[in-house]
Amino acid sequence: MNTCQSKLVRPSKKSNKYVLSEGAQEGRIFSVEVKEFPSVYHDSGKRDALNTKVEFIKPNGEFVYLYYAPTITWSEKGKLMKMLHDLDVVPAEDEELDINSLIGMKVTATIENVERDGIVYSNIVRIQKRVTRNPAKEPNKDDSEMMKQLSDVDDIDFDDM
Repeated sequence: MNTCQSKLVRPSKKSNKYVLSEGAQEGRIFSVEVKEFPSVYHDSGKRDALNTKVEFIKPNGEFVYLYYAPTITWSEKGKLMKMLHDLDVVPAEDEELDINSLIGMKVTATIENVERDGIVYSNIVRIQKRVTRNPAKEPNKDDSEMMKQLSDVDDIDFDDM
C-alpha cells in the first residue's frame, strides 16, 4: 500500500472477479492436498477430501483459482473415483496414487455458477484430463515424390562418375 495514499476503495461484495463462464473451461491443476472439512453426513462431523486447486486464465489475463474437493472414498459411485477415471489415474487395487503427480496436469473443468445473497460464485462440478488432438498428418504429394526420388538413389551407378 502506498503510504502517501489518501483514499481507500472498498470493493463491492457483488464483485465477479472470481467468476468464470459456465460450461467447459481449460485450466491446469495447481495444487492437490488431503484436507479435512466439516461434514453433517459423517458421524465424526468431519470428512477427508482431495482438495484440488485448479488455475484458469480469464480472457483479460487474470488468474482465477477454483477448488474441487471430492470426499476420499474408493466407491465407484463416488466423486473421487469419477474424477480419477476422468483424469485417467485410477490406481490398481493395493497400489498408491501419488497425488503430487496430478500437479501441472492440463484439464477441462465443467463450471456451474450459483447465486447466493446476490453474489455469483463459480463452482467446478467435474474435472477431466484435457484431450489434446494431434491430427494425423496427411501425406503430402510433394513428400511422396521426394521419397520416391530418394529410393531411386539405389539405382544410380556411381562407378561411372
